[in-house]
Amino acid sequence: MTKVWTLKGTRPVVPAAGNNQRLCLYGAFNYKTGQVHYMSHPKKNSRRFVQFLSQFLSADADRFLVLVLDNASYHRTTEVLDILTLHEDHVFVVWLPKYSPDLNLIEGLWGYLKRSALNNYFYGDMVSLEAAVDDAFRELQQHPETALSLAYRTSKNLRKSA
Repeated sequence: MTKVWTLKGTRPVVPAAGNNQRLCLYGAFNYKTGQVHYMSHPKKNSRRFVQFLSQFLSADADRFLVLVLDNASYHRTTEVLDILTLHEDHVFVVWLPKYSPDLNLIEGLWGYLKRSALNNYFYGDMVSLEAAVDDAFRELQQHPETALSLAYRTSKNLRKSA
């Protein structure tokens, strides 16, 4: 929840599921076409990231890919580096500097997803939450120009060159 209207001095009551479940998303964004490949899972770790990479890299094995990765700890494990080495004939990895989310264009997409599909709504269960995420991505796949415009918004820390 980010914003709420309420009477002054009144504390808003927000329903909660009462448990600490989460839905993590792994994603790859085609900066040329606006298409997104993603996978959701309750955990964010190297094993799940390898699973995502295996799906993604085998689906695009016939094309040369530039993979932009931040320095999340699960991106730098032996298992991940092994799968990247296995695909090095068609994958070039660009490692972003640490603590630089403004350089990672997919961050604009994650922000949009949170603002448009997930914000200010209570999903009573994980199935409903996953369905909302799937619907949002389905909408983006039908309108790749939206995804492209989100990714290429100039950050407040970056500026256009002359």
